[in-house]
Amino acid sequence: MSTKYNESPFFYKRRPTREVKVGDVGIGGKNPIRVQSMITSNTRDTDASIQQILDLEKAGSEIVRLTVPSQADADNLPNIRKRMKELGLKVPLVADIHFTPQVALKCVEWVEKVRINPGNFADKKKFEIIEYTDKDYNEELERIEEVFTPLVLRAKELGVAMRIGTNHGSLSDRIMNRFGDTPLGMVESALEFIRIAERNSYQDIVVSMKASNPQVMIQAYRMLVSRFYDLGMDYPLHLGVTEAGDGKDGRIKSAIGIGSLLEDGLGDTIRVSLTEDAIHEIPVAKELVRKYNDLYLSSFTNNQNSKEKDTIYTEFRDPFQYSRFYSRELSIGNQMIGDTNPVRIESCIPFYGEGTTEEVLNIIQRGTKSGRVPELLHFEINSELDLLSLGTMVRRGSFPLPVSVELSLDLLYQYETFAEDLYRFQKWVIPPSIFLKESEESLEDLLQFVFRYAKDKRSVEWTFAATNIEDVTKILWECKKRNMENILFSLKDGDLLTTRKLANLLKESDYPIVLNVSGKNKDQLLYDASIQAGGSLLDGIGDIIRLSFGDGEAEECLHLSFDILQATRLRLTKTEYISCPSCGRTMFDLQTTTAKIKEKTGHLKGVKIAVMGCIVNGPGEMADADFGYVGAGIGKVHLYKGKEIVKKGVSETEAPDLLIELIRENGMWNDPE
Repeated sequence: MSTKYNESPFFYKRRPTREVKVGDVGIGGKNPIRVQSMITSNTRDTDASIQQILDLEKAGSEIVRLTVPSQADADNLPNIRKRMKELGLKVPLVADIHFTPQVALKCVEWVEKVRINPGNFADKKKFEIIEYTDKDYNEELERIEEVFTPLVLRAKELGVAMRIGTNHGSLSDRIMNRFGDTPLGMVESALEFIRIAERNSYQDIVVSMKASNPQVMIQAYRMLVSRFYDLGMDYPLHLGVTEAGDGKDGRIKSAIGIGSLLEDGLGDTIRVSLTEDAIHEIPVAKELVRKYNDLYLSSFTNNQNSKEKDTIYTEFRDPFQYSRFYSRELSIGNQMIGDTNPVRIESCIPFYGEGTTEEVLNIIQRGTKSGRVPELLHFEINSELDLLSLGTMVRRGSFPLPVSVELSLDLLYQYETFAEDLYRFQKWVIPPSIFLKESEESLEDLLQFVFRYAKDKRSVEWTFAATNIEDVTKILWECKKRNMENILFSLKDGDLLTTRKLANLLKESDYPIVLNVSGKNKDQLLYDASIQAGGSLLDGIGDIIRLSFGDGEAEECLHLSFDILQATRLRLTKTEYISCPSCGRTMFDLQTTTAKIKEKTGHLKGVKIAVMGCIVNGPGEMADADFGYVGAGIGKVHLYKGKEIVKKGVSETEAPDLLIELIRENGMWNDPE
């Protein structure tokens, strides 16, 4: 397998694919990235299904999926179709199939697309340990081909599209035993079914590689596309982080996983899976695709050759597995940065003069209980009076954390005047405008000052504009020539791709990198920071994360920083929940149940709990969960420890308390304070 997984790791270019038509909606080719969702009602309930389809179409869902778990559900599709026609609803429908090939053959008559899961379409998962010989393995593939081919031929005949949707949580025993519970196993699972379809000259296929862990999901999609390049396949991709959860956490996970791949130029349709009413998924999905659809449209009039640009940058990481980008260890006050130290949180604090001390101490006090305390403080200073005031406060020891200061451009040019005050701070940030206005002579004076400052056990952070990132090479050469050690680098107004460029330019120098992301408001910051900072962290890049928005609250940014680290699994500072978005297969009210479990267990720092509505993905998607709560029937729940069922068929009313008992028995419970 080659290391090529997209058109360019450093410049945006959408991967070219074939067009697959889902009714009148085209996926891939020259179409925009499509937004879709899934109804949560029982497919046998015509009125409820129609209402949700109508609501989703009005909200902007371009494709709507519904689950069809049984023959009775399939038998109701004609009624749904009839009502849709009466109401003038034109959105294409996708039938979601698990375990039931015969039901799929019924559905294909009434929908524009069928989704099959290669992990369970022709396999009953038993979690058996079986050593497959090559002969055994090939016999299994022959059996699968016999079961799958009738659906392929009928879809081909009717012009119905198909999604081959691999889920990390539902790989077959055959795949698990040969490839393990890995991204490679996910890819091979899909390729087995693609090859069968191609032998029948059927290529109206969209492919997905979903997982609840954004890191696994990203690696699987990249690996799939790498195999596509090797095999000459050009199938479009459906992107999604499955079981992302609800609220802010669900949006962060989805933005990290989906957004990072969209930055890579991968993805032709997306579904955001939230444990909320499906209609709430559409605004999130629209926000995620907006930038990339705009970029794609502009590419038709922009003839810039990105291949020539790529010669400046070369791949420096393994895109298929996590490995932290190495940076030297340095100290900023009492905090150690880089090397094997955890990614540190730097809080941007608005400067209020003397009142700032109280604000900082309150943030620290409130965060102590949860373990979410800032590790460095960052102040942007615009006036001489504020600079002098902050310097005095630092000298008096008003702050219990290292202080970093970033001067406005007017103050920056007077750095010699404020030298005594600058020496009081543990880190000094040099903004990017300096490279646009300083003469060579003035820049040399600044470098001499920085050299003295850095030698005095202080740190200097050089910030570069994304549009002038080549300036890094010049400053990097000067720093290395002077043997400067306490130096960090960051970008302003960058994105995931320019952060990779920065890391590429620094790969031989091992200077730490600050992930510096600012947004217009807190909502925009959530998406921008999740993609840029979260995606960079999963690429192994970043030693400090610093977020800000307008005059926004420092505490809001602090928690977002920790939430992004939580979603990337790099620092767990609260309970981790894996919860599915609900659908017609769900055995209980997922939103109410999830809220109830969160209320009882939300204080268990670092404990991973899965809440699954049914058994389709449950046991597998909980692969790295400590405990699982899985719907097993109407009003019945299985409780898991890891992948093992430890309490079967317990009452839904008793299950939350029994879950707590299970956590307690395994020594992972502590009483809330």
